[in-house]
Amino acid sequence: MALVLLVVLILVSAVLANAAQSGDVQTGIASGTGTSAGEVPRGWLGPWVEGPQSAVRLVVAPPVPGGGAAAGAVMAGLDFRMAPGWKLYWRSPGDAGLPPAIDTTASPQVGDARILWPLPERFTAFDTIHTYAYADRVLLPVRLRQSAEAPLRLTVDYQVCEALCIPVRADLALDAPSGAADPLDRTADEARALVDAGLARVPPVVADAVSSPFAAVSAGLVDARADRPARLVVEAKSAEGFGADADVFIEGPDGFAFTPPERRLLGDGHTARFVSEVLPPTADARLLGETLRLTLVDPRPDVSTPRVAPLHAVETTAQVVPAPATLLGPEGGLIAAVLIGLAGGLILNIMPCVLPVLSIKLMGLVAARGLSRGHVRISLLATAAGIILSFLALAALALGLKTAGIAVGWGVQFQQPVFIGLMILAMALFAASQLGAFTIRAPTLSGGLAREAVGTGGPRPGQALISGVVATLLATPCSAPFVGTALGFALAGGTGDILAVFLALGIGMALPYLLIAAVPAAIRLLPRPGRWMLWVKTAMGLGLAGTAIWLGFVLADLVGPGPAAAVVALAALAAALPAVIAKARLLRWAGVAGLATAAIAIAVLAPPPAARGFQALAADGPWVPFQPDIIAGEVAAGRVVFVDVTASWCVTCIVNEQRVLTVDPVASRIADPAVVAMKADWTRPDPAISAYLEGFGRYGIPFNVVYGPAAPQGLVLPELLTADAVTGAIARAAATPGTSGG
Repeated sequence: MALVLLVVLILVSAVLANAAQSGDVQTGIASGTGTSAGEVPRGWLGPWVEGPQSAVRLVVAPPVPGGGAAAGAVMAGLDFRMAPGWKLYWRSPGDAGLPPAIDTTASPQVGDARILWPLPERFTAFDTIHTYAYADRVLLPVRLRQSAEAPLRLTVDYQVCEALCIPVRADLALDAPSGAADPLDRTADEARALVDAGLARVPPVVADAVSSPFAAVSAGLVDARADRPARLVVEAKSAEGFGADADVFIEGPDGFAFTPPERRLLGDGHTARFVSEVLPPTADARLLGETLRLTLVDPRPDVSTPRVAPLHAVETTAQVVPAPATLLGPEGGLIAAVLIGLAGGLILNIMPCVLPVLSIKLMGLVAARGLSRGHVRISLLATAAGIILSFLALAALALGLKTAGIAVGWGVQFQQPVFIGLMILAMALFAASQLGAFTIRAPTLSGGLAREAVGTGGPRPGQALISGVVATLLATPCSAPFVGTALGFALAGGTGDILAVFLALGIGMALPYLLIAAVPAAIRLLPRPGRWMLWVKTAMGLGLAGTAIWLGFVLADLVGPGPAAAVVALAALAAALPAVIAKARLLRWAGVAGLATAAIAIAVLAPPPAARGFQALAADGPWVPFQPDIIAGEVAAGRVVFVDVTASWCVTCIVNEQRVLTVDPVASRIADPAVVAMKADWTRPDPAISAYLEGFGRYGIPFNVVYGPAAPQGLVLPELLTADAVTGAIARAAATPGTSGG
């Protein structure tokens, strides 16, 4: 329907244009308001020339004494007024209309007449037609150059629109006095004030957007998808932080249009991304390499005069480069996020963090071959319930932190010394149990073997449930493929999104247990129990002891080596104490509790190392500390920036570093002087890194992104790195904008 109405409006405009050419539409100086042909009014303010639903007059600003204006330079203005509800169009009118145009044929002494465009307003008709125009009244400043003094004669063609558009032609003439204005001439002051007010609404042009404290910096094109058109992502910065009405006007080459952008503030509000759909819907890579004109505006009310919103706008240009879809933040809908969450949760089962608990559970299933199907099913369902309930508990925690305004992320509990201390104790007791130092009859931490979990006297679901909880806790420092995407959607959404996605992650991780519970006979496919199980059990115990030691190194990054070593030693003593005190059961567990309390107290009370700041980093190879503020400058200088967000507790990060980043060809590539390698250490809480991740719709690590002249907004790499992925992204980012980059 809107398209039909638009066609009708265009046809009506065409008819009126023909009528205007034949004299049916009022043109020229209106009778009673101007002068007769040949007479040129003298002064600084021309007479109003009336047109349909509008009027326009020529205004000339008196030269400022000592202003240093170039010879022949004249600052004038076209002063328009429109009837209520009618509009005059901007230089880029949008989906309809034409901007005003000046014809200087009648003034041969005028060599150039350039309109300077004040900032317009946005208007929307029929929900789909977007235009940029001026309402009520506006003065368009005009910079003229005259080769000789003579009366100005200008013809102005413009359109005024409401439900339909009317073309108007106005012949304007004015003989402005030469030299300075008479001090007693009030019209001179009025003319200067009008032109100055118009100039104040014209955004200045910024040539160097990178060094400017307020500017639109880059424009990236996200390719079209089957269900979504191509989108343009404009990134802007403001040293003062963006206000609630920040906006950007996008002007591109002929044949392209852009919908009003959706604004997304990043971090502390000093960076914003404006996402606009590219029209027509079939737009493709033809836009790549084109230069766009970007007008960034952020109205700020004056404290002394709250009703006045002074102009805070600048105009820049940016070349369109490819942009990753991750810049759009989480999208795709809740159903897609839930499916991605299911896949991510399932993959978590094979991540290094979860393997100790998963292996012991599988050992338990081997030992359960002789038990009844009902007992096995109850144990497996209880473990699955422990996993799902743990994810729902994490969802509740995320909601609470988000409501309190605290940064939320996957694995952030490993940034807290008390949690690391508890996990060290858990792993130490778990390892001691597997190594035969003692048997936890109610294995609160491990879930034990299946015979302990289900027993001959009946199922013990509580113990199996706790094993699911432990498996979930150990999974949190791992960010498997798909987990980051699902979490990004959840944590950027509302309560329902968070609960649904976390539930999907839990079901995905619990899926192996649920499937075997559905077909308990599948256990018989596993090897028969035998002496080999003792060796595997010992290996698992040693692996868990190694996990406790690794967590000790993580704790050392948080509280220092001395306190961390004390916590590990106390945890080891607590694990060995039950074997030393065999008979006095009360004394045994009292000692364990005392040692555990001492270990946790040390972890909580120990101050962080004084020499280590939140973003500090030992000079290691080519790496420099994370400095997001200098990325744009490095890219503008032609360099590639590789950012690695990591943490000592992130197992996947460690795997990426050892298998990809520290070996050739990647190691030599990032050591190249043309590449700046930044390491963002998120071992401890760091608001800057949290905000950086949130800007990409990510809430977990590892996270790697490559910037360059052909990718100023960044190319996001997968969670599990490969040498080809890293070197390929560096090559694409380093390419000249608009080229393939090899």
